[in-house]
Amino acid sequence: MSTKLNEFDKNMMAAAFAEAGEHETARQMMDSGGGAAVKKPKKNKGALAVKTLIFGAISLSMYYFLFSNVDWVTTEYTKGGWHTVYPVGTALAFSFIHGAFASNFLSLIGIEPKGGH
Repeated sequence: MSTKLNEFDKNMMAAAFAEAGEHETARQMMDSGGGAAVKKPKKNKGALAVKTLIFGAISLSMYYFLFSNVDWVTTEYTKGGWHTVYPVGTALAFSFIHGAFASNFLSLIGIEPKGGH
């Protein structure tokens, strides 16, 4: 599937691919002419499965640690002051790790976002 992109969208997509470690795809997007059609690259199922397993294992480990240390978590997270960093940091970490797992899992089973605007 091809989609016509404006310059801003093309640059943002290239930046996202570069941040995800897909440097060659990002270079191809930046090398294509302004507003050129960019084809979505095929994902390597093996690498996707490995990423899914890694993020899933990290997510499960984080949940296990959190729930097996409820007393410590409750004591430390409710002290206030600079301890406010604990719940905020934990929420961000869980959001990132579990979100990455869910995204990779959905891609692995073939559920992708609908293209277009």
